Amino acid sequence: MTYKEIYAAWLKDESFDEAFRLELEGLSDETEIEDRFYKDLSFGTAGMRGIIGAGRNRINKYIVRKATQGYANYLLSKDPDATCVIAYDNRRMSIEFSEETAAVFAANGIKTYLFDSLRTTPELSFAIRELETTGGVVITASHNPPEYNGYKVYGPDGAQLIPVEADKVADAVNAVTDFSEVKYMDFDQAIASGKIVMIGQKIDDLFLHAVKKQIVNKEAYQTPMTIAYSPLHGTGGMIIEKLMGELGVDDIRFVKEQMVVDTEFTTCKQPNPENLEAFEVSMAFGETVDAKLLIATDPDADRVGVVVRDRDGVYVPLNGNQIGALLTNYVLSTKKNLPENGIIVKTVVTSDLGPKIAKDFGVDFVETLTGFKFIGEKIRGYEEDGTKNFILGFEESYGYLIGTHARDKDAVVATMLVVEMAKYFEAKGKNLLEVLDELYQKYGYHLDHMVSKTLAGKAGMEQITEIMAGFRTGAKAYFGDLNLVKFDDFEKREATDLNTGAVTQLEQPNSDVLKYYLEDGSWFAVRPSGTEPKIKFYCSVQGETKEKAETLIEKLEKTILAFVDHIIE
Repeated sequence: MTYKEIYAAWLKDESFDEAFRLELEGLSDETEIEDRFYKDLSFGTAGMRGIIGAGRNRINKYIVRKATQGYANYLLSKDPDATCVIAYDNRRMSIEFSEETAAVFAANGIKTYLFDSLRTTPELSFAIRELETTGGVVITASHNPPEYNGYKVYGPDGAQLIPVEADKVADAVNAVTDFSEVKYMDFDQAIASGKIVMIGQKIDDLFLHAVKKQIVNKEAYQTPMTIAYSPLHGTGGMIIEKLMGELGVDDIRFVKEQMVVDTEFTTCKQPNPENLEAFEVSMAFGETVDAKLLIATDPDADRVGVVVRDRDGVYVPLNGNQIGALLTNYVLSTKKNLPENGIIVKTVVTSDLGPKIAKDFGVDFVETLTGFKFIGEKIRGYEEDGTKNFILGFEESYGYLIGTHARDKDAVVATMLVVEMAKYFEAKGKNLLEVLDELYQKYGYHLDHMVSKTLAGKAGMEQITEIMAGFRTGAKAYFGDLNLVKFDDFEKREATDLNTGAVTQLEQPNSDVLKYYLEDGSWFAVRPSGTEPKIKFYCSVQGETKEKAETLIEKLEKTILAFVDHIIE
């Protein structure tokens, strides 16, 4: 069926409620209609995420019900007595989508635990493990703009599903071809019958107890140092304020405007702590309270950003790789009893500085594909075979996990340890920028940057495919004097020596990621985003000096973007 035929069929579907039908009837722009109906909203390895609205390529209560029926079928195939836990963030329709999800689970005989108000994604991961449920769902679109929402699924270990299982869920979701196949019951009736159980403070307390087990130096929290924190209108405010209170940190200042739960992110239209713009309100507030450090978590509190005030009084942001390296150095250098066979885990697009630090402390490291689900998979494997003891994992996109209480990135434990680390070094007369500079002097100057190109809609998807094909076959010739010496094609699981042509097998599972290495160990990687209509380019260079690294990364980025234009012109 064409998108026009599908749209016409939806217009005639009397099972939709009145508001939904009115939105469908109000569509007039042909491009808008095509974009809403040319395909189903994809259910991938990270679940689904999309713009809220009527249409099969939008997220709405009917699409949520359909996805939940598919996930319910998958869970019941695993365990006829399946249970599930659901959390949600502050976004538009998050409460409604969580209740729709719970109502479908209940109708399928799946006992469901639903948080009584918004909660962080890492607490959802923890709750799955604590309640020993078969799976979990969090309604969130992380740091996307306000018009987006999403639906992420988790396995019984509290980690996002790895591709082989995510594909089974996607198949189960796609097998639900008609909304009439969805089982559904009244939400209030499901609560009254005990099929939906509301949870809250007890899980909060257990979660914070687990987080506090990761404290490295308890005394550090008492060092005087003003720090400003913002949850960017999301879920982190309540839990982190409570955590800081329990730790006796009385000089942390909360950015009041952004402690307000807000579906529209009124003071921060792009609530992504990866971007300095997200810190505009925090920086202005920090000036008034003389804050030496600014911390912000994204709306579902799985990512954390950090900004440090330098000796000239200027606020300087740290990138995700720098935060990861600092945490690695702090935990390994300060923790009194490192476990035997300790290991840190990072993704293939994350800086090599962390592993260099780990090596100095006799700690091994391993690389996974992009996505914290693969780090969670590693933790599970180490627990099962007993070969390694996980210490911490991180990725360049501001996601960190210290400890094994959760199996997804956790901005709550990361915020706690950033506060501890900053205060620890404050007592020694150093700020985090100065500590980072010491690491550069010891291990070489590392400079990392990610650039992306947004290519929306059907045409954008086709261009992203073209770009990946172009880099897969033509980069060696185009990059010329940058002297590419090695090429990893994770889709083919092959590593190719570009000088000899020798090919070896990659350990990681297949994924649409390309990584090219320069002669000096610098590298760049290319991959389509799994959650947004973007293609991402990661550059990681190292040099004897900052100036040499800056010159190289500027040349590398210019060449990458020029090659992209060459491919799609």
